[in-house]
Amino acid sequence: MSLEDKIAQKLMPDIQGWQVGVASGGTCAKFPPDVIVTNSEIDTYLKKYKFGGVILFALNLRDTTAGIRLVDEFQKSNAVNNKIPLMISTDQEGGLVTRLGLGTMFPGNMAMAATGNLGYTSQAAAIMAKELKSVGIQVQFGPDVDVNINPANPVIGARSFGDDPSSVSLNTAAYVKAVQEQGTVSCAKHFPGHGDTATDSHIGLPLVNKTRPQWEAEDLPPFKAAIAAGVDMIMTAHIQYPNLDPTQLVSPKTGETIYMPATLSRTIQNDILRGELGFEGVTVTDAMNMAGIVQQFEAVDAVGRLFTAGVDIALMPIPVSCAPNIDNVQRVIDHIVDLVNDGTIKMKDIDDSVKRILKLKMKYGILKLDDTPVEQKIATGLANVNTAASKATEKQISDDAVTLVKNDPVTGIPFKTTPQSNVVIFTAVTSYTSTFTQIMTDLNADFNYSVTSFQGDVEYNPTYKALVDSATHIIIGSELGANTPAITGSGVIDQGASTTTYRFNFPRAVLDEAIAQNKPVVLLSQRVPYDIGYYPDAPTAMCIYGVKAITNGVYGMPNLKSGISAILGITKPKGKLPVQIPDTLGKILYERGTGLTL
Repeated sequence: MSLEDKIAQKLMPDIQGWQVGVASGGTCAKFPPDVIVTNSEIDTYLKKYKFGGVILFALNLRDTTAGIRLVDEFQKSNAVNNKIPLMISTDQEGGLVTRLGLGTMFPGNMAMAATGNLGYTSQAAAIMAKELKSVGIQVQFGPDVDVNINPANPVIGARSFGDDPSSVSLNTAAYVKAVQEQGTVSCAKHFPGHGDTATDSHIGLPLVNKTRPQWEAEDLPPFKAAIAAGVDMIMTAHIQYPNLDPTQLVSPKTGETIYMPATLSRTIQNDILRGELGFEGVTVTDAMNMAGIVQQFEAVDAVGRLFTAGVDIALMPIPVSCAPNIDNVQRVIDHIVDLVNDGTIKMKDIDDSVKRILKLKMKYGILKLDDTPVEQKIATGLANVNTAASKATEKQISDDAVTLVKNDPVTGIPFKTTPQSNVVIFTAVTSYTSTFTQIMTDLNADFNYSVTSFQGDVEYNPTYKALVDSATHIIIGSELGANTPAITGSGVIDQGASTTTYRFNFPRAVLDEAIAQNKPVVLLSQRVPYDIGYYPDAPTAMCIYGVKAITNGVYGMPNLKSGISAILGITKPKGKLPVQIPDTLGKILYERGTGLTL
């Protein structure tokens, strides 16, 4: 392999959107059309560079048949000039982060941990891995093994197995083994740990100021468990960890002094991960287009720095979404060649890195192009994706994860309804209204109901009070905002916070009214369970650990249906909290392990 070919083997771009027909020197659209089928320009792109792999996203994988054709076409384009097939990857963690549009979604890590059943984690991980493999995807960017220590974490939250390092470690090992037993690569993320951040690395560069002993006690155990379980790949985190690497530098873009981000830190990625922990597998960055990197570094420079740090694969190294931008990749390759020639990057590091990648491909049979006819591949995929058996497993896990932390003995669940009952549902996200309606239809609700959204800066007013007055039963679907959490880094809830998805004063007003009228009311935490702490006087409170709207006729997550089933008495809640829930003063309101059964 030439040096240029070795560098390309270390690149894993995305091909999410593509604007066809942009003239040389032109500018790609900010939001180009989704790539669901390939085109001649993409074909040229994949023939020109001998990439090591490609990452796919939900917009590429909305339809199983189309997704399989796309993967097949990508591999065939690559094979024209590259003897080594692409390693196709995606994020199919389960729950809030899923890409396979018609796949089995499962309720997510925190929900699975709430069941207390490691067998469920293994089952879910195995099914998702089998589905990915059946559509031609060899790398599962999961599990997320971050320990969600910080209730204010805006990006991990319910993607984590919880805030207990021991429990997270056990679930991590079960997940990793199950994925790899299906012949799919498992990738533990995000090293050295993204669970104690208060900034989303998609929109900024987080700083974690904990000591080395704290890190070893809280964040490190799941990564050690993953390595012990034989994990083949570990993903980096775009975060500053000054007590792991105190190196400071002036940001080339902002001019501010920052600590070396973990993704670009040789101390963290080489000395600690490989030297101290003994990890011999492949490392891959989190997406290099995230603000945690691009706000501070130019794309070409960032790739040079991460390869200098010893990371194996640059994920989404530089944007390419139309023909004129294809040469962006050449800029990256030329820069790395220069760094090798001037001794900044050792040739041995490049060789060792490529050997790790090729060894991984050999282990999973990715050194030879799968020449199975595409129609046969489609038949295999359709036979394995979203089967009746996998959906039954998904439902069982989701039902058992529902966690009832408080239940009023008189007005609590299960709701006692009649055909004359009027169940009024308030939900924090507008797109969930149709999902609630579909759930009621699927559950054969034999009573009157209505669904109203309070997303945005909605003030409680007489119209909403009239709904409460008319109700015989009330469900308040609460959800912390994903971008502006209302809990401070110290675990104290900010009572004045307003988020992008809802204001706390609305559910507060509805709850007060329902309590004053002594009406059955359930506070249903739709996502991260920490918002329960804002309403300690809620007569009945339940956590489901995640919800996504119905898309293309498919439930994005099974959790909401399971929660409503429990409220109506169709199923029984069995889950236990995998995290501690603080009240508004930072005092623990509900201990880890809390969970009522009926």
